[in-house]
Amino acid sequence: EKKFKVKHKLNKTIVLVGMMGSGKTVIGRGLAKKLNAKFIDLDQEIVKAANLEITEIFATFGEDFFREKESKILERLIFGPQIVLASGGGAFISEKNQYLILDNTISIWLKSDPKLLWDRLKNKKNRPLLNNCDNFSEFEKIYKLREKSYNRADICVSNEHILSIDKMIEKTFDYYSNFVDVNLKGIRL
Repeated sequence: EKKFKVKHKLNKTIVLVGMMGSGKTVIGRGLAKKLNAKFIDLDQEIVKAANLEITEIFATFGEDFFREKESKILERLIFGPQIVLASGGGAFISEKNQYLILDNTISIWLKSDPKLLWDRLKNKKNRPLLNNCDNFSEFEKIYKLREKSYNRADICVSNEHILSIDKMIEKTFDYYSNFVDVNLKGIRL
């Protein structure tokens, strides 16, 4: 009789939340691979649905329109097959989206130091939020406002010590595995 070590499999959709530049897409892809699950990036789904880049959506239709579409697509994905989903930086700020994510998925906040994020993002032109940010202190204000929401996620994985991508994927997988062991023991979803 052979014994197999059971690897964690996805039993609930995982949603990665956090500020832009925190690694939701790259960590999400790696996590999905480890869990043998499908990975989807919410922003890319919005781009596909609108047939416009995020910056074009913001410029043409405004942020409210973008957030409305974001919520609809998020809801469709959450109630679809189980996946690893990278949400946009602002998706978890909406109370409606927050409850949708908290009630139906396992949420993971990829927490990064705001200074590290600013250094990664300050020269990016494809981030609509940064069009209104000329300096670190403005960016830090946005970070602090959003931090309260992100803090509600089920799991917080901190990258304060600037880990490599592979180490962050491993750390995120470990935190997820421990969370599942403690919170979903014996539950087959």
